[in-house]
Amino acid sequence: MNAAQYFDHWNTVHRDLLNAVAVLDDGDLTFQPTPTYPRTLGDILRHIINLERGWIHYVIRRSLTEWPGDDRERLTTVDAIRSELELSFADTMRYLGTIPVEELNRVVQVPGDGVPKMSWILWHVFEQQIHHRGELFLCISLLGKRRPKIDRPG
Repeated sequence: MNAAQYFDHWNTVHRDLLNAVAVLDDGDLTFQPTPTYPRTLGDILRHIINLERGWIHYVIRRSLTEWPGDDRERLTTVDAIRSELELSFADTMRYLGTIPVEELNRVVQVPGDGVPKMSWILWHVFEQQIHHRGELFLCISLLGKRRPKIDRPG
């Protein structure tokens, strides 16, 4: 068994995230649920990409030379964000497919801070994506749009 098989439910979470993105228009990306909330809907989506790339491709893989930026200037449309979500997820799943589950206990040095196990990092990213997907669904409701159905197996 490899890490991609172990985290196979990530595929369902990602599918449902993309289904939610599909109901958005470019103008929705500037929606901010409340003036005191620090992120717009577009910021939430860019953050999902950023945290996956940062934790997995910078911290674990070391395939990036630094923690990635938020790409706010480049990821300005729903199509661009969706493409980046798909690309990042494909890169992650391809990589996880090469990691035997026994390696999930490997300690990873976070540049400049801490030494968690790889499993902690992967669970953290997965949990954060679920959390931020919830924010996205709330924003969709606040915009008066119909949220896609979830809670279905892959």
